[in-house]
Amino acid sequence: MSKAWSIVECMKRSGLLLVATSIVLTGCQGVLLTYKGAKVRDAYLIALTDGTQKSASYQSPDLTIKYQWVRSGNELQLSGLAKFTPRIENNFSRIPSFLLSVFFTDAQGSILEDRGIPTPGSDDPNNQLRFSEKLLLPPGTANMAFSYSGQACGGGGADGSEDMYFWQIPIVR
Repeated sequence: MSKAWSIVECMKRSGLLLVATSIVLTGCQGVLLTYKGAKVRDAYLIALTDGTQKSASYQSPDLTIKYQWVRSGNELQLSGLAKFTPRIENNFSRIPSFLLSVFFTDAQGSILEDRGIPTPGSDDPNNQLRFSEKLLLPPGTANMAFSYSGQACGGGGADGSEDMYFWQIPIVR
């Protein structure tokens, strides 16, 4: 199958997903998915202390994020660079959708709020995604945790699959 045909098939599947999502959301008006109140796994919590700039790295099977943050009272300046791991880079030709989020939690790890972090759109899994946001923190914020979801297309998987959905939502079930 040609690369152009794979891209067309991926676009068709993405379109069908969009239509299905629209139907579900229309049928569930007023009921939005929220993680508020859920508990984040301790290993994913990043303590947000006031003071000087801090730098760290987040690693998952799909993504590496090198980030910096400074907290000043109820404001957080968060910036960094997200890069897909070889699992995504080497096996797929397109990333038609990707959403990076951050959970703000209290001292016990219960989610107070979740926020999407805008990243520049890129279909190329080899591109790095820069982000920089100034965020207002909800009262009682002690920690943050990263979360993400996305779709990779154009793979030539041994199992015959060409698309893959990937995510990490570090909540306790």
